[in-house]
Amino acid sequence: MRFDLLVPLGLLALLTIPVLILIYIIRPNYQVKHVSSTYVWQLSLKYKKRKIPINKLRNILIFLCQLLILTSIAFIVARPALAYNRNTDRSDVIAIIDSSASMYTEANGETRFLRAVNSVEELADDVLTEDGTLSVILADDKPEFIATRMDRTNRGSLMEILEGLKEETSCSYGSSDIDGAIGLCEDIFADDPTAKIYLYTDTQYTYYADDIITIVPVSDGGEWNAAILNAEAELDDGYYSLTVEVACYGTERELEVEVKVNGANATLDSSGKTVPLKQTVFCSGDRTQTIVFRKGGGEDTDGYSYVDLQETDAFTSYNSIDINIEESDSYGQDNSYHIYGGRKEVVNLLYCSAEPNPFFSSALDILRNRFMGVWDIRVTEVRHEDRDAFITSGYDFYIYEDAMPDVLPIDGVVFLSAPDKAPAGAGFSVMATPQTYTESMYLSAEEDHPIMSNIKASEITVTRYALLTLSADYHMLMSCDTNPLLLLRDEGRTKILLMPFSVHYSNIAALPEWYTLLYNAMNFFLPGTVHGNSFEVGEQVVASPRGPTLKVTDMNKNVFGTYEREQGALAFTVPLVFTIPGTYELEQTSYFDENYHGKLNIFVKAPAVESNIWRVEDVLAEPVIEQRPENTVNELLVWFAVALVSLLFIEWILHSLENR
Repeated sequence: MRFDLLVPLGLLALLTIPVLILIYIIRPNYQVKHVSSTYVWQLSLKYKKRKIPINKLRNILIFLCQLLILTSIAFIVARPALAYNRNTDRSDVIAIIDSSASMYTEANGETRFLRAVNSVEELADDVLTEDGTLSVILADDKPEFIATRMDRTNRGSLMEILEGLKEETSCSYGSSDIDGAIGLCEDIFADDPTAKIYLYTDTQYTYYADDIITIVPVSDGGEWNAAILNAEAELDDGYYSLTVEVACYGTERELEVEVKVNGANATLDSSGKTVPLKQTVFCSGDRTQTIVFRKGGGEDTDGYSYVDLQETDAFTSYNSIDINIEESDSYGQDNSYHIYGGRKEVVNLLYCSAEPNPFFSSALDILRNRFMGVWDIRVTEVRHEDRDAFITSGYDFYIYEDAMPDVLPIDGVVFLSAPDKAPAGAGFSVMATPQTYTESMYLSAEEDHPIMSNIKASEITVTRYALLTLSADYHMLMSCDTNPLLLLRDEGRTKILLMPFSVHYSNIAALPEWYTLLYNAMNFFLPGTVHGNSFEVGEQVVASPRGPTLKVTDMNKNVFGTYEREQGALAFTVPLVFTIPGTYELEQTSYFDENYHGKLNIFVKAPAVESNIWRVEDVLAEPVIEQRPENTVNELLVWFAVALVSLLFIEWILHSLENR
């Protein structure tokens, strides 16, 4: 900040000050003469002598006021101002280090990330030598400053931070938010609009603010990458079809894709066999090539290659599929791929009814198809007239309609429809006389619960239902005339869904709500632990364990996390975000069997976009900089005007005292 004059020639008005002084010099002075007088005259002279010092002081003050008035007028004409130099004494430099997975690309024993860190060290030497400040941002999916405005006094700390980045896991395995990293720079630009950004990255940008951002490439011209971008196995006419997407970046090459299907066609008596598959495909121009292994093959087209699986190689189930490309390329994160989930866990469902009911049978067929990708649902239908013959063990899900067993199963979920009595341990009793109506009565929803998802209770009617007396803690999900029509009990190993009316006395079987109710019940009590078996680093994976605990470990048995269901929680879901690629094992317990430890594997891979190690993006964001002139000026005219008016007023006061 400095004092400045916008019109320096205005100071010529200060020449009026010598004129004022000259006026005071040449103005006439009155001589004081003593004459004889009376006593009264002498007395008046006495009082006059007392006023002389005051008169001299007043005259001096008037002169000073006039002098300051002329000075104020001169400065007002010269337009005084305070100038703030927007250029800081030291230049601010910001280094952004790309921390995406592609920065693991290696040439001559050095990764791109390591080259970036070494280059920032060189930048630090230059900036700190010139008395500048250096800030460093590590740009992963959540960019952050790892050093802020470090100067030459902090050189040791800065170099220690940069040296720490050379550790193996400093670079992430996901994608970087470069735009977010640039957004972090805006606070520095608010203080110093002339700051500079150096972006150390392997991504090329077509458009960016080159006057603000300097892109420092860290790629080596000889780097190339053979990649497995994606793979999936799907059932196709009873056999699995395997689709593999591959590409080659930085060169043209024939890639040999090797596949090993483990545990193919396993049975109760056999662990299955290993099926080796292989296909060579030519990759060029960074184009994705798709290989399809399927029984019956297909016609090759541009970008698609089909492999006909013979009867000995076709498979209907598998434990895992390993896919590999044996190439010594520059980026090894995508040379292998693993697929799990080829053997669905069996869910044994028992449907017991005294009379055949096609509404239940058709709904269960729909359930079997809807959950085909998650469970292998095997339905057993039993018609019993003898209650003692009702099965109460050995199944995962029980449905009893009309006639109830004497004992409640304790090894699975139980759905009781139109109970004529309560099984032992069910926590309710059935009154002898049911509630009946001459016209249909509409139901009401009572609780927002996952089982009630997409169910409009107001569309469902009943004409007859059983009246219940509850002795256990049930959640009332639907009601009619305040009487419970759908109840849920979810306590430890006791899982009961109670519907005290028959579909024969309701319109529910003719509505989508009937199938939705059974689907929600199955999905709530027996959720698929995860939907899918391969995910990308940074992607949220929602796990829904069937039991009270979930343990997640990597293939080295390192524990990623252990989770427990909260007491009283309606559902048990665990959001998981993996930061390192590889295979992870999810192990869960069961409410019904303390010795049960269900295990399944999922595969986490680096994002497919990172496989293109020569990626070109269109636009790179630029920081928002407040447009200000290089020098900010605050004029002081108002303050000098206030001073001028004040001095004029003071002079007027002094003159008025002189005339008294």
